Amino acid sequence: MQKIINIPNWHPTPLNKLIGGHWGSAGKRKKADRNLITCYTARLPQASMKRRVTLTITLGKGQRGCDPDAYWKSLLDALVHAGQLVDDSPKWVELAPVIFNRGQLASTIMLEDIV
Repeated sequence: MQKIINIPNWHPTPLNKLIGGHWGSAGKRKKADRNLITCYTARLPQASMKRRVTLTITLGKGQRGCDPDAYWKSLLDALVHAGQLVDDSPKWVELAPVIFNRGQLASTIMLEDIV
């Protein structure tokens, strides 16, 4: 089963904004990501098996993307918190390559159950 979550005007907090700064600032950013993901996935069924996660980042005009792996930490933690992943270990999640597009700033998360 495939679930697609479109979140306009948002990108997951990249890793470089979570490390190197004040620990409280990182916690606030991760909490904001968790709350947003929880709201957008509230009506979706909880995870009970391994899932493939595909992330599409749509960059706005003049915006530069981070390294593709920079977006995963906060996003995976938020998906686990929201119950959309059982765990973020390789046993429970498969990461697809991050896709970058141009257009209106947004993020699209696709979750697919792996049988």
